[in-house]
Amino acid sequence: MRRSTAPSIAVCALAAALLLAGCGGSTHGGRRAGGELVLQPVADQGPDPFTDSTATSTATPPPATRTQQSAPAAGESAALSVLRSLSGGTPGLYGGTERVGSCDVERQIGQLTADRRKARAFARVAGVSPDSLPDHLRALTPVVLRNDTRVTNHAFRDGRATGYQSVLQAGTAVLVDNRGVPRVRCACGNPLKPPVETKDDGGTRGRPWPGYRPGEVIVVTPAPEVITSLTIVNAVNKNWIERRTGHDAHHDYVVPPPVWATGSLS
Repeated sequence: MRRSTAPSIAVCALAAALLLAGCGGSTHGGRRAGGELVLQPVADQGPDPFTDSTATSTATPPPATRTQQSAPAAGESAALSVLRSLSGGTPGLYGGTERVGSCDVERQIGQLTADRRKARAFARVAGVSPDSLPDHLRALTPVVLRNDTRVTNHAFRDGRATGYQSVLQAGTAVLVDNRGVPRVRCACGNPLKPPVETKDDGGTRGRPWPGYRPGEVIVVTPAPEVITSLTIVNAVNKNWIERRTGHDAHHDYVVPPPVWATGSLS
């Protein structure tokens, strides 16, 4: 990741420790939502999607290396307050394919703007005006999750967006903002927001995928500064790629892996 001010060695080391060692959990408070947690595999559109899938990515990037942790069984859900949090600017947090965006942003724009009710509902969640939706979406960056990730997802129901708590499987194509936070799920066109605590443990809905561990789900928090590029892992050959923020992935270029990452993805 590149910023207007280069990150210090200490910050990089901290990011490496969080990503590769699986530590650094933090408490997530704030408002609460209904208790059920929906598990969503890579291609599953989920209930009442906003649009058809605009995902273009089929290759799943190598997962982030983690240490073993004690965790609830696959059919249970871990409380949001005990999940690990990772900054959206962490190098290697996301994956992708060199010079190929994980989401067809122009198609996403076309599908949303073709339905005024959906455009209004989406814009309300995103905090923008319906007329600015095209610019808003083009400013987001297409990447692929490398960790099972907790979010607040939204269904389009009865003319409005209805939020629900969800875990997106690693390999899911998303659009992230200029702080590295997921804002759109490409498989369904749904707007995304950070997760919130649930009122009670309503259990989970959906079948867990192989490798799903509730205690290893992460929460992405905003990078402390606006970022101009993301350092991601190539899903095809495990190279490291620098991707500018924004919808155009054609300017990707290969960069050396961070020192701390050498050998960690083999």
